[in-house]
Amino acid sequence: MATLLEIAQAANVSKTTVSRALRCDPTLSITSETRTKILDAAKNLGYTVKEERRIHKNRTIAVIHKDDHFETRWNNSFYFSMRYGIEQVCFENNIRCLFYPIRYMEQVPKDVDGAVMMGNFSPENQKRICDFFKKSVPMVFLGRVCFEPDRMDWVTYDVEQGVQLAVERLIQAGRTQILYLGGINLQGPDEHTHKLLYFNHTLQKHPEVACIGVVEGEHGSDSGYELMKTWLDEHTENRPDGIFVTNDPIAFGALRALAEHGISVPGQISVVALNGDEPGANTIPPLTSVNVYTEEMGKEAVRCLLERWKGLRAVSKKIQYNPTLIERKSV
Repeated sequence: MATLLEIAQAANVSKTTVSRALRCDPTLSITSETRTKILDAAKNLGYTVKEERRIHKNRTIAVIHKDDHFETRWNNSFYFSMRYGIEQVCFENNIRCLFYPIRYMEQVPKDVDGAVMMGNFSPENQKRICDFFKKSVPMVFLGRVCFEPDRMDWVTYDVEQGVQLAVERLIQAGRTQILYLGGINLQGPDEHTHKLLYFNHTLQKHPEVACIGVVEGEHGSDSGYELMKTWLDEHTENRPDGIFVTNDPIAFGALRALAEHGISVPGQISVVALNGDEPGANTIPPLTSVNVYTEEMGKEAVRCLLERWKGLRAVSKKIQYNPTLIERKSV
């Protein structure tokens, strides 16, 4: 079998560069042409088996998520779907995947090969998580706003487009009195990326349509139920004919409150939400929602780590998915 020196001479690079390239060192900065020369030289000189073994060796990644992300599937289908996508690509590539709530981050093994940050963490927590891992460990952020773009790849979806799709669907259905129902962002994205901002931007294009109220509270279906119930109890007149909901779990609760008040959906009120969560197909009526492709986002996060390990690039990148509307029966 060829030596590293022979490969280095054939590729016209140093022995150290060859060693780091074949080990898929993520901190090695060389052009794709140089990397191809090294791999081709290794293959031509009979180094293929060893090189492939290094590239495809068993690896371990840590996924850091918020403490409550996996408490219930009903309220967290968004993250369960993302997790399923991560696990699929991990299984396909013989990657060990460990999930850690942020409060247990200190227990993450020090020798992990990559990390995924899942969720809309505050700038302080994003920095804290980044600082926990060695700079040689490639990282990916899964969420709306990445505050450490030089440190991590970033996988997200077009939030503005998602909100616009949902609101435009209500307007297409002839709804002109629209209520905004959403969850408060306790950390992470600020008002410049808030869904309410995108909601208002969309309504500004339609002067015939009015926002008749903004209701915000905690996330989850129980909160959605209480928020909707309280609003209906306090507003027996001038009720909306359309409701935009910032995520599916809040909409699940809102549909229950509307049913208890004898309000037919979509007869009297149309409801559209964001996420495209699977349980929305089983609500009464089935919920029209915007699919943001959470499973695909999870898959892409692991693919980003694979690219880094294989040395295909040294710079961070952002991948943004384009949402699409799931037509069900609530409009």
